[in-house]
Amino acid sequence: MAAPAGIPFGQYVLGKRLARGGMAEVFLARQRGVQGFDRRVAVKRILPHLADSREFIKMFLDEARYAARLAHPNIVHIYELGQFEESYFIAMEFVDGVHTGQLIKHAAAEPIPPVLVARVGADAAGALAYAHRQEDADGRPLGLVHRDVSPQNIMISFDGVVKLVDFGIAKAVSQAEETQPGIVKGKYAYMSPEQTTRKTLDGRSDVFSL
Repeated sequence: MAAPAGIPFGQYVLGKRLARGGMAEVFLARQRGVQGFDRRVAVKRILPHLADSREFIKMFLDEARYAARLAHPNIVHIYELGQFEESYFIAMEFVDGVHTGQLIKHAAAEPIPPVLVARVGADAAGALAYAHRQEDADGRPLGLVHRDVSPQNIMISFDGVVKLVDFGIAKAVSQAEETQPGIVKGKYAYMSPEQTTRKTLDGRSDVFSL
């Protein structure tokens, strides 16, 4: 389902809805500025019925803070964390392409060349390695773990650039775990055994998922 075209949203104009998940929805948008400034971006905002949920707002803000630390060619760039009216949003790089889940479906009819599979895997692994090496302001390892490495979160642009997206449930090891008992976040098919049993994770869990 697409949102009505041309919805004003602060300095952005929302167009087609690209995706909707359990916490947020993502729109193709245009950022407008002075002297004819105009660029295409993706805007992710919390779903309206969750706008008052402290847990989901915290997850959303954590995603923006973690992703904003990461300046890597294979990780989607964050431009802004903002609030318009009652809605928090993240403006980010728009990846014009497909996710690897779509490639996997296509492979049923036409096999994917091994060199392409290797390239996607290597670039995604490089992005994760970079994220795992991040440090806090005092130079201590941040221990960032993506926790949702899956085909839907590895994009390939039509220019051939691999992009890791969606740090929505990422966790820093130093951050207290606030997930409710019995709730496991992520996609079961790609989780490490440690993640399915809610054990303390490190970057090796992301490598297993990849």
